Amino acid sequence: MIMDKKTFLEILAKYRSGKATSEEQHFLDVYYRLFEKDEDVLKQLTEKDRTMLKNRIKQGIDKHRTKKIPARKMVPSWYYAAAVALVVGCALWFYMPNAVEQYPTITQRDSIVPGGNSATLTLEDGKEIALSDIHDGIVVGDSIKYEDGQLVSSVKEGQMLTLQTPRGGQYQITLPDGTRVWLNAASSLRYPAQFGNKERRVYLEGEAYFDVTKMVLPDVKGTGANVPFLVQSHGQTVEVLGTQFNISAYSDDKATRTTLVEGQVNVALSNTGSTNDDVSRSLRPGQQSLLQNNGLQVNNVNVRQFTAWKEGKFVFEEEPLENILKTLARWYDVEIVYQGDRSYGTFTGSVGRYEHISGILDKIGFTQAVKFEIVGRRVIVM
Repeated sequence: MIMDKKTFLEILAKYRSGKATSEEQHFLDVYYRLFEKDEDVLKQLTEKDRTMLKNRIKQGIDKHRTKKIPARKMVPSWYYAAAVALVVGCALWFYMPNAVEQYPTITQRDSIVPGGNSATLTLEDGKEIALSDIHDGIVVGDSIKYEDGQLVSSVKEGQMLTLQTPRGGQYQITLPDGTRVWLNAASSLRYPAQFGNKERRVYLEGEAYFDVTKMVLPDVKGTGANVPFLVQSHGQTVEVLGTQFNISAYSDDKATRTTLVEGQVNVALSNTGSTNDDVSRSLRPGQQSLLQNNGLQVNNVNVRQFTAWKEGKFVFEEEPLENILKTLARWYDVEIVYQGDRSYGTFTGSVGRYEHISGILDKIGFTQAVKFEIVGRRVIVM
């Protein structure tokens, strides 16, 4: 049964008759805040009901301020019957996209805005060009232009260029062979102004989504030869011919992830310090390689979880809170400060990438497993 107004009103009736369990009473505390502005609900609430629920919420908040709720209790077991099947430890915010917008628990709610188009192009001589935020990306050819044809810079044959996004930035680039790359926040892509005939090699730090174009050059037999596309990133090299995939290779992450959307790629270890640097794995669509502790493993995954950022979404599935906040920190350019340990359990959810960070934190905090406060550009986790 889905968490909805009907469930709320049914449990409210049980509470009035004195038959509601303690878990169902907690349900009323949480969902009164969700439905308080709903006229259909308000019509069926007496003034006594409203006063009772508001008092219970206040008591719960005061109690929460003096006692930390263990992460393993953030989703009570009764939700399996009363709402939807969730893994214990996951949050509810996926199912409540507008749950607590009217009930701010965070100061300076709108002082931190989402990221946007922002990048710097660095030429081989060190010259830096701040790219326009009104454009989505650049195109590299005989010169570098914005997608509407406006000139950005001339280029010299053989030079290496670097496109870099700051924290809170993103940008797109079309490489000389027609390959398109979406660069996520706090990332950089180093690439040549022109590709050679033997290989197309680029260097990535951070995260990017690649839509690689096949490049075929005539050989001596006249049959044509595919020119491999190589992405060298943190500890690995990914080789493709023509395909779509996402690489997340931030230096401050514990693992490098390569997620294949379509086509086929080969992931090989490189510069890991391991004695097994010749280890490589081929991926099929829907698979992800995980490079961690100099070891490479392959898993089947929900691709959207790792590529939705390109479409303006955050998607998390049983993701540790620390990982979620690290992702938010890069996009909103904030500092995360923890008070106490970081074992807050895992969360599952989907929210828009262009929401204010306060709204996203509210939805996570709605579980009562953790509380946030914004001070300047710091997010304090309690």
